[in-house]
Amino acid sequence: VFAPTENDPRLVETVRRIEASRCDFADRDMVLGRIVTDGASTLDGHVVDAEQAQRLMTQYGIGANSFSVVLIGKDGGEKLRVNDVPDLQAIYAVIDGMPMRVREMGADPGSC
Repeated sequence: VFAPTENDPRLVETVRRIEASRCDFADRDMVLGRIVTDGASTLDGHVVDAEQAQRLMTQYGIGANSFSVVLIGKDGGEKLRVNDVPDLQAIYAVIDGMPMRVREMGADPGSC
């Protein structure tokens, strides 16, 4: 999740939605990155320095005052981009349609 500040209401709401569906989020082996222009950025709970945060913003074409949720695959490729608070069910549906996820669900249908 890219946002101008760590207190951006869209970031706060996105994180709230993720926490409300934590089992579904974790079941898909997802990692949350909070990359902000002003404030502390984190990736999977670990602090990301400002230089690394800027590199990520540049890599994914995010402006300093922009808000975007970018679904990044394990291959590093962009799979989906939403420029507002996301519908997590839509994101989960994209993931569930990926070949690797289809195989995972066949082997272990999950616990949620």
